[in-house]
Amino acid sequence: MVTPKRILVLSESALNKPVLSQSTLAKSEPNHARTLLQQWLRPYRPKLLLAVCAAALSVPLLLWQLWCLALFADAMLDTAMNAAALTAGPPATALPFSLLWQFALAFVLRQLCLLLRDGLTQHSSRLLRADLRRQLLNKLAAQGPARQRFGSDGVLSTLLTEQVDALDGYISRYWPQLFLVIWTPLLIAVVVCLHSVLAGLLLLLTAPLVPLFMVLVGREASKASSEKLAELGRMGGRLWQFLQGLTLLRRLNAIPQATAQLQYAAERYRSSSLQVLRLAFLSTAVLELFASLAIALVALYLGLGLLGELPWAKGEVPVAFAPALFILLLAPEFYQPLRQLGSDYHAKAQAEAAALALKPLWLLPEPFTGTASDSLSCTFTYSPSLHEQVKPLLQLRQIRLGSIERPRLIIPELQINVGERLLLCGDSGSGKSSFLQLLAGFADFNGAYQFAGQPVTAANRPQLWQQLSYLTQMPELFAGSVAENLRMAKPAASDAALRACLQQVGLLTELGEATSLDYRLGEAGQGLSGGQQQRLCLARLLLADRPLWLLDEPFAELDQDTAADLALLLAKLSSGRTLLIASHQWQQLGFLDGALQFSQGQLSGRCDIGDLA
Repeated sequence: MVTPKRILVLSESALNKPVLSQSTLAKSEPNHARTLLQQWLRPYRPKLLLAVCAAALSVPLLLWQLWCLALFADAMLDTAMNAAALTAGPPATALPFSLLWQFALAFVLRQLCLLLRDGLTQHSSRLLRADLRRQLLNKLAAQGPARQRFGSDGVLSTLLTEQVDALDGYISRYWPQLFLVIWTPLLIAVVVCLHSVLAGLLLLLTAPLVPLFMVLVGREASKASSEKLAELGRMGGRLWQFLQGLTLLRRLNAIPQATAQLQYAAERYRSSSLQVLRLAFLSTAVLELFASLAIALVALYLGLGLLGELPWAKGEVPVAFAPALFILLLAPEFYQPLRQLGSDYHAKAQAEAAALALKPLWLLPEPFTGTASDSLSCTFTYSPSLHEQVKPLLQLRQIRLGSIERPRLIIPELQINVGERLLLCGDSGSGKSSFLQLLAGFADFNGAYQFAGQPVTAANRPQLWQQLSYLTQMPELFAGSVAENLRMAKPAASDAALRACLQQVGLLTELGEATSLDYRLGEAGQGLSGGQQQRLCLARLLLADRPLWLLDEPFAELDQDTAADLALLLAKLSSGRTLLIASHQWQQLGFLDGALQFSQGQLSGRCDIGDLA
């Protein structure tokens, strides 16, 4: 049974998982995040480049649009001045309304280009995040129970939801803006220089101030964003742990303590979020200040020039009204890409922090997706007469699990015959669970491992999984009916087959013969006792009907009487199968054929169950 103390310990461990320490990773691996982001973007670059081209085309349309506006305003000014002068000369020319039509056409075309850009970037972002999430899920699924070394399921859920979604701003805004921040100011500066070299130089000289201060302020924003994502991941892990034990906490009146801890975690997340917002507002304010000062400087030069009050050109108008108005309208557009890049810099910082958090999952080996016909070694032979065909079911030689320099498990040589039922014994951390993960194909290794006479490789692991059943210490049951949980082992199983399995484990009568399959479970098997959860998992093993059973601490959360009943049931159900049980409670397991002893990460030998006393 899960105790409140255990729940609190698990929650604290979830808060300290190294996978989510983005700030530490960001210090030690400054370029790895960019490399990962570029790798993920590579398949979508053609579409993103098309979006950049659409955005680049919008810049000439903007120039056309503002030039038409400046010319029309100049014509209106001339008409007004002529009407005010009441001269006897020729009548004033009509306003060039064709300029308005050109303005409208340029405006519509520019908006269509911008819509195309937004549509392409957002579509690329959705596809990339969905594909990345699918790949990470497949890699985690191939890890089986070994996925827990990356964090609890709550932490992993946060990684695959919140932190994958944190890439959106980088993909849809920041990356395309990197191209526009060069193209747009450069084109505008060239056009401005055609009308006024001094105004163009003012724009070019003040432009570097914006990215300079963007980087200076953005560093702190990046650090705060990393810490915020780390806090979010830890809070997700904490919340998941408390939800797992909610029923028990309510039964023991421990809800106030759990609520206090959740409130503390939420307050820490709120504080970190406000810190990011403060830095974001400060960065934006700095960028706006320098952009406004630069625009004001250009406006001052143009205004004094139109008045003829420039100190070095008294009485002269260096730039006429129409070009001056055109330059003044272009000045905000010149700084807009730089200011937008400064705003999107926070999206870049958030994406880099998320990439570092997702890196350990991304570096996992790709799961094999081929079929059995892709390789001659992909098929493991099993039939009822396997005793005669292949006597040794499992053969291991010179196995080293983990790194070669510091392996966490060493197996010099081992052979397990068909139908043998063995106990894995040893102190905590001696390698029992690692050994089960190795046999199940959830761990990379060096050495020779054969199942039913066939070598186990990365390519045929999916076929290996069809020959074994793995029951972890914490039963993996999901919210839904008993039938839905059972059919995870065999989706096409009939109701009669499900009831037969429940009958064998003694649950059919307890849950009611008529309603047993429709009996609803809560999250993590809530609604059943610990012993009933283990028996339901045994029914799932029976339904799968596989020759090898791997059980990791099946009695750990059970009281002594329930564990004894489960041991008797296991002795009957495992007859004729190869069974390996990792457990510290060996007193009820007298039906086993022997024991494998582990010590300090190494298989030390075999012995009889009676010798353990």
